[in-house]
Amino acid sequence: MRALVLEGHGGQDKLRFRSDWPEPEPGPGEVVIRVGACSLNYHDVFTRRGMPGIKVPIPVVPGLDLAGEVEALGAGVEGWSPGDRVLVDPIWPERGLMGEMLDGGLAEKARCSAGQLVPIPEGVSFAQAASLPVAYGTAHRMMFENG
Repeated sequence: MRALVLEGHGGQDKLRFRSDWPEPEPGPGEVVIRVGACSLNYHDVFTRRGMPGIKVPIPVVPGLDLAGEVEALGAGVEGWSPGDRVLVDPIWPERGLMGEMLDGGLAEKARCSAGQLVPIPEGVSFAQAASLPVAYGTAHRMMFENG
């Protein structure tokens, strides 16, 4: 599978396009998403540069915010079907943040918990949906919670 892989902390030279990255397989309660769009935000830069006190497993596929289509379902997943258009909440409570502690959306496919999925309404593009989780959440909190 093709992916942009972070192979060490530092500058942009630490990112490599790879065509041999392993394809994700869904475990119980998990899904595989065929990525339609992945937006970038400053957290992706922090992950690349390295963050004090946070040990990011290297190599890792960056990209917190992604949207796409459900491709495969793990055992026990209900309420979702292959072809469903979804946005992925980047926080996987049991495992960490996608694009930081787990492979993220800068790849052809990504694996996540079924509990992270949010349906994309008709008329909303993958690019529009992928811009929501971190960037929109930050702006919303600043405007409505912090004044």
